[in-house]
Amino acid sequence: MDPQKQKEVIIGPAIVAGANAMRAVDAPVRYPLTLKNFELMIQKQVSSDPLEYIFVPDPVLVPSRSIFIVLVEHLIGTILVLLLLFSRKATSSLIDQLRTFDKRDWISFLLVSAGSGLGLYFFMIAFGYGNPTVAILLQKSQPLITLLFAMLILQERPSKWFYLSLLIAAFGIFLMVFETLGQGTTNEVLAAVFSLVAAIFWGSNTVWGRILTNKVDYWNLTTLRYIGGSVILIFANLLLGAYNSTNFNVLSETIITFGSDIALPINGFVAIALVTIFTGGILPLALYYFGLRWSRASVGGIAELAFPVLAIFVNYYFLGFGLTLTQAIGAIILFAVVMLMTYINKLEHEKANAEAIST
Repeated sequence: MDPQKQKEVIIGPAIVAGANAMRAVDAPVRYPLTLKNFELMIQKQVSSDPLEYIFVPDPVLVPSRSIFIVLVEHLIGTILVLLLLFSRKATSSLIDQLRTFDKRDWISFLLVSAGSGLGLYFFMIAFGYGNPTVAILLQKSQPLITLLFAMLILQERPSKWFYLSLLIAAFGIFLMVFETLGQGTTNEVLAAVFSLVAAIFWGSNTVWGRILTNKVDYWNLTTLRYIGGSVILIFANLLLGAYNSTNFNVLSETIITFGSDIALPINGFVAIALVTIFTGGILPLALYYFGLRWSRASVGGIAELAFPVLAIFVNYYFLGFGLTLTQAIGAIILFAVVMLMTYINKLEHEKANAEAIST
């Protein structure tokens, strides 16, 4: 096999799949971390029978805990990207690039920073309030959200299939959320809503980032995202009253990760560092973009499914969260639509490039 073709067919997609597989083990660490080993749950009577109770997340403590953890994640990430910035000796280039920013660029920087920090915050709340697997699967709506924002902000003309795809994807999302509504718990409904809010933040981030890539390179953009996100989260923690002893204790307490089947007690700060670097942050993102350079868009899109598909099995085995048949059907519909739209956009992009070259 030709070396270049081998990269595009085997090596690149394998790296992309591996990066997404790393993200699949995020929930077994993040879920007990968010709920403080399930201590931030309260008993709730579900009927007149005094013996019928369920345990639900505390609606006051979980948001406070989540925003504090996200801040610590961003601060760790900021330190790492700043070290990388200095090691690349790129400080002067970043300053020069910032000097070229106009009003639109600074607004985009503010929005991409908010999306980085608050998107993860709402995602963590979704983890704490409901089924983390559903929260992860709903994130696959991000490409469609990105297309919608690109149409509104960048004035890009979407494919003629976009609107039909959006309706079909909405039906898939409805099946997943409808099943949640049928469970009759307010927290499960909120979890689905918060997960979609996170998808909106992250999906729109692609558009704001695309605007900024006209002025800054990828590594500098990553640095700006972490710095801006940290600043926004510092004030968000202040507004939510998250600077308290209960939250600061997370840095020293013991977290039991991977559930009861494989109990792995680790320090809380170490757990946050793990999700920042290995499962939900810097390393998977770097590997993802590295592998994407060697992948065909269509093959790379399929490899990306390693994250949600593997997460279904990981979350079921370690945390006991599964999917109903209706939710599984909804997820399959959403996956199929996103993959199809990715392929169609690739073909149209290649056609537009060919027409530009011919003229």
